Amino acid sequence: MPHLSDPGVLFVDDEVNILKALSRLFRSEPVRVLTASSAAEALALLAGERVQVVVSDQRMPGTTGVRLLAQIRERHPEIVRILLTGHTEIGVAIEAINHGEIFRLLTKPWNDAELRATVRQALADCAIRAEVARLNQLTQAQNANLQELNQSLERKVAERTRELEAKNRELRTAYLSTVRALSEAVDAKDPYTRGHSERVGVYASRIARELACKRDFIERIYLAGLLHDIGKIGVPDAIIGKPDRLTQSEYELMKRHPEIGARILEPVKFLADIVPCVRHHHEWYDGSPLGYPERLSAGGIPYPSRIILVADTVEAMTSDRPYRKALPLARVVAEIQRFRGTQFDPTAADAFLRIAEREEDGFLETASKFDLEDFLADPGEAR
Repeated sequence: MPHLSDPGVLFVDDEVNILKALSRLFRSEPVRVLTASSAAEALALLAGERVQVVVSDQRMPGTTGVRLLAQIRERHPEIVRILLTGHTEIGVAIEAINHGEIFRLLTKPWNDAELRATVRQALADCAIRAEVARLNQLTQAQNANLQELNQSLERKVAERTRELEAKNRELRTAYLSTVRALSEAVDAKDPYTRGHSERVGVYASRIARELACKRDFIERIYLAGLLHDIGKIGVPDAIIGKPDRLTQSEYELMKRHPEIGARILEPVKFLADIVPCVRHHHEWYDGSPLGYPERLSAGGIPYPSRIILVADTVEAMTSDRPYRKALPLARVVAEIQRFRGTQFDPTAADAFLRIAEREEDGFLETASKFDLEDFLADPGEAR
């Protein structure tokens, strides 16, 4: 039985049967389920109810889910917004991100477990943002108090500074966790690529460490690796999950994903420096026509993109695919050596080869997860 203290989840759809199905689906969840059959009804309800998450259909009489979520963003920016639609065109996804700043885009017919998990993640995201706001207020109050302290309170000032550093690590952790959730949503389209983006991000960060890159670059390349395939949102599911090799026409569609990904990320200001890394992660170092989308070469390719290409190739070759089993690391090493200087930047290729020679198969075992806590705890340069 829902309690008044439980978080509120509002479902908006013009079909009564769908609203009933959604209410039944969340009956066992610790949430207050609210429903509205129109945008006007939803806005009126939000004016008087405490709601943390709104899940809206895209196609509704008189308006769209994107427009409704944009209105909710303006009136209630603290509410987490999810779009539920049977239309997965990339235009809908881009418009939803640009105007509604949605948390997630899900398709009809929905998967019950996925929808429940998404709403739970949205509620967790809402709680994180509320905690961030609380911490910001706490920080402001602490700064005001610090200005009034005299030299006899230096010990207390140092203590407060340590607290603020801990809070900053919490905020960065929450930020990276949100990006991880976005990359996992893309990987979930194909069971064979689940975890692919995380591993590419980790492998790329390991190569950057080998190259003695600075910490901010390592964090940037890890995020770029996480998001390098975000453009696959705009590629048909039939192509993403095809159990054998793609036809030429299907491959041409697949080749659009770096540009689609860049367009999706461009409106997000805090990801601006990730955009060119995503756009060019399939360019060949020698400018070969096999590279895309712009056939850049050598220094014309963003440095993170050159590292991500090596990491992406290593991950793809060492993972099972519908049309072949994972290849041994020795075979991967041979391929990287073979295409060093043509497909791959020699510097990035050599860095991976050094790691592989030093760690052998242990590289794949120890580099499968980004040690975020260790990374955030150490304020120094890359090791």
